[in-house]
Formats: sequence, structure tokens, C-alpha cells
Amino acid sequence: MRWWIVLPALRISGGPIEALRLGEDICSRGGDVAVLSMWHSLQEVPTALAVQRLSTWIPRVSRAPLQLPMLMLRFRQWLASSANGSGDRFLFTHYSTLPLATLVPRTQRYFFVQGLEWKFIANAAASAVLRRWVLRSYRNGTTIAANAYLTAELRRAGIDVSLQMPVWADPAFGQVESTNRDIDYAMVLRSGSVKRLDLYLAFIDAAFAAGRRVVVISPEDAIVDQIREKVAVSLLRPSLQEMRAVYARSRLFVHLSDHEGFGLPPLEAMGAGCVPLCRDSGGVRAFMSEPELRELLLPVELNLAEIYSAGCSLLAEEERLQRLSRLSRKVYETGLTTTRLARAATLQHLQQLA
Repeated sequence: MRWWIVLPALRISGGPIEALRLGEDICSRGGDVAVLSMWHSLQEVPTALAVQRLSTWIPRVSRAPLQLPMLMLRFRQWLASSANGSGDRFLFTHYSTLPLATLVPRTQRYFFVQGLEWKFIANAAASAVLRRWVLRSYRNGTTIAANAYLTAELRRAGIDVSLQMPVWADPAFGQVESTNRDIDYAMVLRSGSVKRLDLYLAFIDAAFAAGRRVVVISPEDAIVDQIREKVAVSLLRPSLQEMRAVYARSRLFVHLSDHEGFGLPPLEAMGAGCVPLCRDSGGVRAFMSEPELRELLLPVELNLAEIYSAGCSLLAEEERLQRLSRLSRKVYETGLTTTRLARAATLQHLQQLA
């Protein structure tokens, strides 16, 4: 029996990276795993897993509705011509992969949920339509959630979450010591309405005007070009080691998304003792549940001036900041152990399906 990880594309982003990690974990336990990619990203996540592609098209939101029928036809032909046995399992990872799920038996459909994807849609009517369709899809297969927050939200929506495969930051983020935190704010910027690039740019303007030192990480050239002159450090698609080093130099990590299924960057920063200051985007609650950290979850209704003021106030409380830094490390380290045990239990369950 083979597991197929079905991805929109192998682009450098948290969702594909965690799906590939799950596949690699299954492989490490003797499982047979391969990747099926619908589109082709110009900058792809490296993986040791075998990859097959349904197209070489570059993903574009505007073209996707026209390309999906052809991709479904190619998937149907691929199913008919490949050596897939009836026992193969397909792990669908994104709402754009769900049309393909209708072409395999319900017993072979698995959904790895890393976010409430309808919340990434700015238009309320479109979001409601997407929500109904996504939830209907989940009801016709086996759902695996990436954390307790998602499990609770899905069950509240009437979805039977069968398994939980918790996500956590890479252990390497904790393997660094800070001797001089000379950066005030660290942040990761991406485009997309839910990522709130507008808030980040306004925050950077305010910090620049006040003489604060900011480090920005982004996978997007245009964003780095836009902010380069206003920040102390800008990193375009940095290595893990480079991110770890700047987090060890940073006092606060600022996270301003409207919604995240998890929100990995703040947790990665916490591993290096960088204190998270986050709008309450949902998933961050999974690692900011300690009472003192919950105080750093800002209501999404706050405006930019209020958010920036909260950051300034925290920077002014050096003793509290150091205490929160130690707590951040402790939460990160504790989570490494509990997540490893939980993932092992879920992987054992998945092995039993072979």
C-alpha cells in the first residue's frame, strides 16, 4: 500500500512543508510514500520523496478554474494507467486538491487539515460557499487535524476528526544562545489579504520613524525590495540557520495575520527566546496557552496604533521581557517532547492501515 501526498504545488510554504514532513515520517517507519503535484512551482521545497506531476503549469489563481477540469481528467487517466492498487491512500492537503478527492473511493480519501481555509478568503459570500464545500468534502473521508485548535473548530462544525498530527517547530530553533538582542522586532511577511501585509508595512513605517531596529523575513522578492531601506536586516528565503540566528538577536516577534491554522514562525522564534506578540489569528493559541503568553494575544479588532503601542510597552518592561523570553523557550522545549509522542502515536495508527 502506498500513500500519495496530493499537493497543489511544492511551493515554499508551511502547508506543503508540513505535508512533506508527514510523508517523510511515514517513510522513516517503513511506509511507501510519493507526492502527486497538480501544478509546478518555480521555487520548490526540496524533498527526498518521489514526485509525479499532473502538469507543468505555474499556479495562478485566475487560471485555476479553467485548469481544474483538465487536471481532474489527467488525474482520472493517471489513476487508470498507473500501478495503484485498491489499497493505496491519498492524502489531500489543500482545498484546490479536493476536486481530485471525488475520483477516489471514500475509504481511500484522507484530508490533512492545517487551516480553516475558507477564512483565507476575504469575500464573505465566497468564504461561506467555500466553507460549505470544504466541510462536505471532509465528511466523505478521514480527517487528520494539525493541532488541538483545528480539531476543536472542525468538531464544532460537525466534522469527525479521526486523528491529530500535531505540528511543532524544528528542534534546531532552540539550539542557539543569545548574547545580544540588538533587534527590536522580527517578522515574516507574505502577500495575501489574510496575511495583512498592509498592517506589517504600517508597523514597519512606525518602527522606522521611531528608530527601532526591525528584521524582515520573506519568500517574496517584491516584498523584500519594498522594505529593504526601512529595516536593519532583510532576508529573502533564508536558511533555517539564518532565521535561527536573527531570532536569537530579536526581542519581539510580531505576527499580524487575520487567520492562521497554526502560525509556525512565532513558535520558531520562541525556540530562540524571542517573545511572540500576536494578533489572535486562531492557531497561535496552540502554543500561547500559558496565562502570561495569552496576555500577548491581541484582539484582531485593535488598530495599528494600538498594536504598535502594545509592542512599545512590552519593550519598555525589560524584566518582564526576560521572564517571557525564558517562558517562551520552556513552552517550545516542552512542546517538542509532547508533539513527538503524539505524532508517534498517530504514525503508528497510520502504519496499521498498511
